[in-house]
Amino acid sequence: MVAETKISLEKTEVFLLEDGILENHVKAMSHIEESDIWAIKKANLSLTNEKPYCILVTAGHLSSISKEAKELTASKDFVQNTIAKAILVDSLGHKIVGNLYLKINKPHIQTKVFTSRELAIAWLQSQIRNKSD
Repeated sequence: MVAETKISLEKTEVFLLEDGILENHVKAMSHIEESDIWAIKKANLSLTNEKPYCILVTAGHLSSISKEAKELTASKDFVQNTIAKAILVDSLGHKIVGNLYLKINKPHIQTKVFTSRELAIAWLQSQIRNKSD
C-alpha cells in the first residue's frame, strides 16, 4: 500500500514534501477561516501519522486569512505535533501580513517568514534535526 502524500481540501492542499515536512498551500483567491484551519490540522496529522512535523505555508494569488484563523494558528492549544512553521511569501502584501502575524499574534511554535523556498525547507530540516538532538 502506498502512503498518502496529498490531501485536497476546498481552499487548500496539503502535501507531504519529505519525511516530517508538510506543505500547506492556500489556493488562489481563497479566504481561510477557523474551520479551514481545523481541516488543515486534521490533514497534517493524517499525512504524518500523528508524528511531529514541520510546515511550509504557501499561498496563492490574492489569498487571505481571517483574524480568528491567525489567532488560532498562533495559539498554544493548536500546536500539538507541530515543530516549526515557515511561511513562504512571494509578494509584498503577503510579506507584510506574515511579519505582522509574527509581531501581533506571536505564534507559540517557532515561525519564520521566507522569500526563498530552498532556505525555508533547509530551515525546517534544521528544526527537525534540533528536535531529535
